[in-house]
Amino acid sequence: MALTDNSDLFGSVHEDGFNRVINHIMRKRPSLFNYGTQWVADNWKERLCKTPEVAPEVIRHGNPVLTIEEPIPILGSGGFYGLNFAVQLVEFEIDFHPSNFELPKELGGKLPEQSIALKITACAGLGCPSKEILDQFPSAPQPPIVLIDDQRKDSTGETPKRPRDPIALPPDRLTCFCLDLYAVLHAEITGPVGGETLEFKLDGLEIVDIRPEEMEFNIECYMKMLMHYVLLPRLRILLPVLVLDLPENLGTVTVKASTSVPHNPAIQNDQVEIFVDMEVVS
Repeated sequence: MALTDNSDLFGSVHEDGFNRVINHIMRKRPSLFNYGTQWVADNWKERLCKTPEVAPEVIRHGNPVLTIEEPIPILGSGGFYGLNFAVQLVEFEIDFHPSNFELPKELGGKLPEQSIALKITACAGLGCPSKEILDQFPSAPQPPIVLIDDQRKDSTGETPKRPRDPIALPPDRLTCFCLDLYAVLHAEITGPVGGETLEFKLDGLEIVDIRPEEMEFNIECYMKMLMHYVLLPRLRILLPVLVLDLPENLGTVTVKASTSVPHNPAIQNDQVEIFVDMEVVS
C-alpha cells in the first residue's frame, strides 16, 4: 500500500535529522541544557562537571552558557545558607521504532511499535565546603536551649531577619556523578479540528544501576514529574492549518493533518511520518 493511499500528502523526518538538530541546539543554546548557581557560572569551564561544547558565537555575543539557579537551601538554617550545584544534560539521543539500542529490562528491553526512545546522560554536582570555609561563616543564629526556667534575656538578642538571598557557601569544587536515563514515549494529536496539537506522552522511565532501590525510585519519580510538567509540555507543536487562495477566484485549498490513517503521526522505519489531507472549496 502506498503511503498516500489514505491521505493526500505525506512527509517524514528521520531520527538522524532530529539528533542533528538536537546537537545543534545544544551548541547554540547551552543554557537550555546546563543549570547551576552563579558561582558555577562565573567559571563554568573549570567548575561544571562536563565542559559543554559551545558555539563560538554564544561566547562572542555574551549569551549565557548556564541557566542561573538559586543555591540548594540548607534546611533549618532560616534561609541564611545554601550549597552551590550544577545539573547538566550532556548527551541526548532520540530513537524511533525500531530501536537502535537495547532498553533496560524494566522498560521491556525492546521498544514497542509506534514508540520513541530517549537515551540521556545527565551529570550533577554538589559543592560541599571545606572545614576552613565553615569556620569563616558563622552558623545561622538560633536561640539557645533553655533547660530550666531562666528569666535572663537571650544573649543573642533578636533573631535576625531572613536574608533576601541565601549565602552560597563557596566550595573548592563540585563533587560530580553522571547517570544514564532511558525513557519511552509515544506521540498523539490532540485538540479540536483546526486546532490540533502534536504532543508527546511519557510511557516509562528508568535510571540505570542506582542503589538502594528506594533512592532510585525517588529520583525517577522526580524525573518523571520534570518531564511530565516541564519538558514535554514545552515540546507541544501546534499543527498548522494552511488556507491557500486559488487564482482567479477558483476557491481555496485547506491543508491539515489527516484523521483517516491508523497512526498520525506514525513512528516507524526509524522516522516520524506525518499524513496530511487537502480540501478544495470552490
